[in-house]
Amino acid sequence: MSLVPRQETHSKIDAAYATLEERITSGRWEIGEVIPREGELAAELGCSRDTVSKAIARLVHAGLVERRTRAGTRVLRNTPLAAGGSGSVPVPAVELDAFAFIFPSKRHEGVRRVMNGFQDAADEAGRRVMMLSTGADYQKEAEFITRLQEFDVKGAVIYPALAKPEDILSLSQMLLASRYPIVLAEVNLPGFGRPAIVVDGFHAGYTMTKYLIGKGAQKIGFVSNYSWTTTMRDKYQGYHRALQEAGLPEPAKGVMMDPGMHPNFSDPLDEPTQIGRHYLAGGTDADAVVCADDYLAAGLATAARETGRRIPEDIKLGSLNECLTGHPFTSYRVPYEQMGREAFTLLDAVQQGSQTLPVSGEKQLQGTIMERNST
Repeated sequence: MSLVPRQETHSKIDAAYATLEERITSGRWEIGEVIPREGELAAELGCSRDTVSKAIARLVHAGLVERRTRAGTRVLRNTPLAAGGSGSVPVPAVELDAFAFIFPSKRHEGVRRVMNGFQDAADEAGRRVMMLSTGADYQKEAEFITRLQEFDVKGAVIYPALAKPEDILSLSQMLLASRYPIVLAEVNLPGFGRPAIVVDGFHAGYTMTKYLIGKGAQKIGFVSNYSWTTTMRDKYQGYHRALQEAGLPEPAKGVMMDPGMHPNFSDPLDEPTQIGRHYLAGGTDADAVVCADDYLAAGLATAARETGRRIPEDIKLGSLNECLTGHPFTSYRVPYEQMGREAFTLLDAVQQGSQTLPVSGEKQLQGTIMERNST
């Protein structure tokens, strides 16, 4: 029985390691990609599985890949961790092995509930998380994403603060440049390969309008800001479809879709109240209004009281997004905690290379009507 000399065994491991390393550093295997199984690589390289296993162990030590039970071996970076030399990716300042949740402000009830759902799912999975608040500063959001590697973050859920159409361009460029697994919450950008968890806006608009028709309303208006987003478009289309099915027209001067959205977390009702005043000053005779969210419903209620209109006697108000605590408005309650949980689950699946979604790249969640005093 002959034994392979120790030097030859090492040379085979070295050769296998060099081949696998080159595929990573050259970009043939991209960051986040799961590489072929050890058996496949052994057959391709003409060596044993043990040789491939030892070569991969060296890749793990170099910080290039990580091994996960049942999920396979995934590429983490395309440059070995620094070992005292120059020109290598530095070792993370803090090795957290965490997921990040990047959001504008937890003062927004919906964001806070998404964050809670994300945290609960992470706790159950035993995964560390980083919560990063950007406020209304979109550039801060971009900075956080580009610096994730400093904290050994494995992926992120982003609840974007998109105040104007130009921000979508910036977000798109950021998503294209980022090599980390990313899941979007409340926003979907088809074609960028980043999965999303969103609200079914059409269902929200349709369901609330049908509800108001059932309450006897015949002249139902629609008010939104942020009207350039696909979410608001879907909400309006659901509203319009419900009116069509009931044989009802849109009331004269009853639809207002403002493109602006200027987050003010210290006084979130300022802009909605101005929109409400402008809407009523237009002379609409609507006996009910579908509002895009609780903030707009609150702003419209304030404007209505200023003009002597009673709610719900003179004008009924329905909100398509329950995002205020302790309010009196009939609202479409979005399952935000579920959104946070499913965003975490989806991110974990993306990170392990096992996620499956429809062609649209998004999962839509539907809510329910919560009846209160405004109708």
